[in-house]
Amino acid sequence: MSADEWAIRAEGVSKKFGLTLRQSMKYGMRDVGRKLVGRSSTTDVLREGEFWAVNDVGFELHRGEALGIMGVNGCGKTTLLRILNGVYAPDKGRVEVRGRVGALIAAGAGFAPMLTGRENVYVNGALLGLSTKEIDGLMDEIIAFSELGEFIDLPVKNYSSGMFVRLGFAIAAMSRPDILLMDEVLAVGDLNFQKKCYDHILQLKRNGTAIILVSHAPGAIWAVCDRGLFLDRGRVHVDGPIEDVIRAYDDQNSKNARRSDIQFSQAEAHAQQAGELQAVAGPLGQSEKRPGTGDVICTDFRVLSVNGDGQVSELEFRQPFIIEVDVTVIRPVENFILRVVLDAVHYRSIVTLDNYEQGSPIPLLQPGKYTFKIEVPNQNFRPGAYAFNVSVVSKHVGTHLFLWWKCAHLVVLSPRDQFLYSEPNAVMHFDAEFTHSALDGDK
Repeated sequence: MSADEWAIRAEGVSKKFGLTLRQSMKYGMRDVGRKLVGRSSTTDVLREGEFWAVNDVGFELHRGEALGIMGVNGCGKTTLLRILNGVYAPDKGRVEVRGRVGALIAAGAGFAPMLTGRENVYVNGALLGLSTKEIDGLMDEIIAFSELGEFIDLPVKNYSSGMFVRLGFAIAAMSRPDILLMDEVLAVGDLNFQKKCYDHILQLKRNGTAIILVSHAPGAIWAVCDRGLFLDRGRVHVDGPIEDVIRAYDDQNSKNARRSDIQFSQAEAHAQQAGELQAVAGPLGQSEKRPGTGDVICTDFRVLSVNGDGQVSELEFRQPFIIEVDVTVIRPVENFILRVVLDAVHYRSIVTLDNYEQGSPIPLLQPGKYTFKIEVPNQNFRPGAYAFNVSVVSKHVGTHLFLWWKCAHLVVLSPRDQFLYSEPNAVMHFDAEFTHSALDGDK
C-alpha cells in the first residue's frame, strides 16, 4: 500500500498519571498555571509519584487493516485507545488520524441515562459527525442490529449492560466509520449476536475501515486482526504477527498466575501460623501440608531439567523434565505408593503418576530417608500454568499417610515454531494427522 493510505499514525506516544488523585490535581494545576503565564510545563518527564501508563508507543495502521492490542490488566491498553480517540492528550509524541472515528471503549460511554435509546442514537450520531438526515436513514438499521425492538424508546438508565453494548456497537458500526476502535465489546451478548458482530466487523474491514481491537480473548483477536501489539507496563514488547502477540500474552498470563499463586501460598502460610484462617487448597491454590497418619513425611519436592540445569519453574513446550521427592519413612509401610498429581488452572487431577500404576510396586519400605526420582520424557501439556500435589498412600490403608497440596508450580511456554490455537481451558496437546477427500461428484 502507498504511504497515503494510512488511517492512524502514532509516533512515540506517552501518557503519565499520578499515583493519587491529590498528586494528579497538584501537578495538573501547576501545569495549567505555567501555560497561562507562557512557561513550558514538564509533561515529558516523570515527577515524584507519577508513572507512565503508556510509554513510547508507535505504529501505523492502513485502511482495511485490523490491529489487535493485548496485555494483562494495567498494561496501558485502554489508555492508548483513549489517546487515539482524543479523550486524552499524549504527554509526549503525537497521533494523526484520517477519517471519521467510531469508538466503543466502555459500555454506555457517552449515553445520557435519562434519554431514550432513540434519543441517544441522535446524540451519539452527532458526536460521530453524522447529520440528522443521515441518522434518520440509519435508524432502522441500528435498531434492527441492536435487537432492542420496542425497548429503543426506553430510557437507557433501565438498560442492562448487554443492551448498552449492543446499542453502542450498533451506532458505532452502522455509521460506517473510517476507523473503528473497540475495547472488550465482543464478549457481551449471546452467540448469535456475537457472530453478527464479527460478520459486520469483517465486512467493514473488507470495505476499507481500519480497526483497532483491544481484548483479553485470543479467539477474538485471532479472528479479526492481521497483526498486533503486546503491551507490558505501557511499552510495546511485541509488534508483529498476531500469533506472536497471542503467544506473548499467554506466556505473560501463565507467569503471572504462577507468581501470584506463590505469593498467595506464602500469605496463607503466614496467616495459618498466626491462627487466622484454615487453608482450603484448590486448583493452583495455596500450598498446604497434611501429615496424615504420621508414618511418612515428604520433606522436599523438586522439578528438574534433564540437562543438569537444576530446578526449573518454566519448561519449553514438550520439554522433558524430572521430579525428585525427598521422603522420610518413620515406621515401616507396606505396599508403599508415592503419587504425584498435576492440576491446571481450571481443572484438578489432569495427570496422575505413581509407582504402582507405572509398574514399580514397593511391597515394603523400611524406616529411613529416600529420594524418589520420576522421569517424564514426553509431556504434551498445552502452554499455561500448572501445579503439583504429592501424596503417600498404602494400598490397604484408606487414608493418606501424607499429603502436600501445591508443592510446586510450573509454567509451560508457548512454542516458537508453531501456533497452538484452542479454547483457553484446554490442557493437553494431541498430535494428529488431518486428511480430506472430495465426495463423488464434488471433485
